[in-house]
Amino acid sequence: MNTSAIKKMEIARSLSLVPPGSLDKIKKYIETFIAESEMAKQTDRSLKGLWKNKGFEKIADLDAELKAVRREMENSILRRKF
Repeated sequence: MNTSAIKKMEIARSLSLVPPGSLDKIKKYIETFIAESEMAKQTDRSLKGLWKNKGFEKIADLDAELKAVRREMENSILRRKF
Protein backbone atom coordinates (compact mmCIF):
# COMPACT_ATOMS: atom_id res chain seq x y z
CA MET A 1 0.00 0.00 0.00
CA ASN A 2 1.37 3.44 -0.80
CA THR A 3 2.30 5.89 1.90
CA SER A 4 -0.45 8.42 1.15
CA ALA A 5 -3.12 5.75 1.60
CA ILE A 6 -1.55 4.71 4.89
CA LYS A 7 -1.45 8.31 6.09
CA LYS A 8 -5.11 8.80 5.18
CA MET A 9 -6.05 5.70 7.15
CA GLU A 10 -4.05 6.92 10.15
CA ILE A 11 -5.74 10.32 10.01
CA ALA A 12 -9.19 8.71 9.78
CA ARG A 13 -8.35 6.52 12.77
CA SER A 14 -7.14 9.54 14.74
CA LEU A 15 -10.33 11.44 13.91
CA SER A 16 -12.34 8.84 15.79
CA LEU A 17 -10.47 9.87 18.95
CA VAL A 18 -11.11 13.61 18.55
CA PRO A 19 -13.78 15.12 20.83
CA PRO A 20 -16.96 16.00 18.89
CA GLY A 21 -16.59 19.70 19.69
CA SER A 22 -13.27 19.89 17.88
CA LEU A 23 -14.43 18.28 14.64
CA ASP A 24 -15.61 21.61 13.21
CA LYS A 25 -12.15 23.13 13.75
CA ILE A 26 -10.50 20.18 12.03
CA LYS A 27 -12.96 20.37 9.12
CA LYS A 28 -12.21 24.07 8.57
CA TYR A 29 -8.47 23.37 8.80
CA ILE A 30 -8.72 20.69 6.12
CA GLU A 31 -10.82 22.99 3.92
CA THR A 32 -8.04 25.60 4.00
CA PHE A 33 -5.61 23.03 2.56
CA ILE A 34 -8.08 22.14 -0.17
CA ALA A 35 -8.61 25.80 -1.06
CA GLU A 36 -4.85 26.43 -1.21
CA SER A 37 -4.29 23.46 -3.51
CA GLU A 38 -7.06 24.64 -5.86
CA MET A 39 -5.49 28.10 -6.03
CA ALA A 40 -2.09 26.61 -6.83
CA LYS A 41 -3.35 24.85 -9.96
CA GLN A 42 -1.97 26.44 -13.11
CA THR A 43 -4.34 27.80 -15.65
CA ASP A 44 -4.12 26.93 -19.32
CA ARG A 45 -2.00 29.31 -21.31
CA SER A 46 -2.17 30.12 -24.97
CA LEU A 47 0.88 29.76 -27.18
CA LYS A 48 -0.58 32.18 -29.71
CA GLY A 49 2.05 34.62 -30.87
CA LEU A 50 4.94 32.56 -29.50
CA TRP A 51 6.92 32.75 -32.75
CA LYS A 52 5.93 36.32 -33.61
CA ASN A 53 8.87 38.57 -34.58
CA LYS A 54 11.33 35.67 -34.57
CA GLY A 55 12.25 36.04 -38.26
CA PHE A 56 9.84 33.55 -39.80
CA GLU A 57 7.83 36.38 -41.34
CA LYS A 58 10.87 37.21 -43.51
CA ILE A 59 10.71 33.81 -45.27
CA ALA A 60 8.85 34.29 -48.56
CA ASP A 61 7.46 30.74 -48.92
CA LEU A 62 7.38 29.24 -45.45
CA ASP A 63 5.52 26.06 -46.49
CA ALA A 64 8.12 25.22 -49.14
CA GLU A 65 10.94 25.91 -46.70
CA LEU A 66 9.38 23.61 -44.10
CA LYS A 67 8.98 20.84 -46.68
CA ALA A 68 12.64 21.19 -47.68
CA VAL A 69 13.81 21.04 -44.07
CA ARG A 70 11.64 17.98 -43.37
CA ARG A 71 12.99 16.25 -46.48
CA GLU A 72 16.55 17.05 -45.40
CA MET A 73 15.92 15.62 -41.92
CA GLU A 74 14.31 12.50 -43.36
CA ASN A 75 17.31 11.88 -45.63
CA SER A 76 19.68 12.47 -42.73
CA ILE A 77 17.85 9.91 -40.60
CA LEU A 78 17.76 7.36 -43.39
CA ARG A 79 21.54 7.70 -43.96
CA ARG A 80 22.32 6.82 -40.36
CA LYS A 81 23.84 3.46 -39.67
CA PHE A 82 22.31 1.61 -36.76
